Amino acid sequence: MNDAKLGQVFALLEAALLECEEEPQNALRLAALAKAFESTFGYVWKHFKREADQAGLETYSPRDALKAAAQLKLIDDLELWNQFLNARNLSVHDYLGMDDVVVVELVQKFRAEVQRLLD
Repeated sequence: MNDAKLGQVFALLEAALLECEEEPQNALRLAALAKAFESTFGYVWKHFKREADQAGLETYSPRDALKAAAQLKLIDDLELWNQFLNARNLSVHDYLGMDDVVVVELVQKFRAEVQRLLD
């Protein structure tokens, strides 16, 4: 995958994650991590949608794009990516209500998956 903007938001995600790993109880850092996660997820699913469109698969939503990405072998674990989508949906509405440790652990998994796409 070669997407400059995705690379930029991914760098912000990594920086926010490092900050949260250093001080996990800091609400401001967690808010930054949630926003970086949302932005990165947005770029990734839109990349999946473009790939699906090029392959002739119709996608109308992020969930459709994830299914198409699995069909196209862009991702290995559709269930994990659906967890990322559900977390993104929750974080958009209430990132302060999510458990801090769970958020950081999920974003760590997400970072690894996105890094695999970028390599």
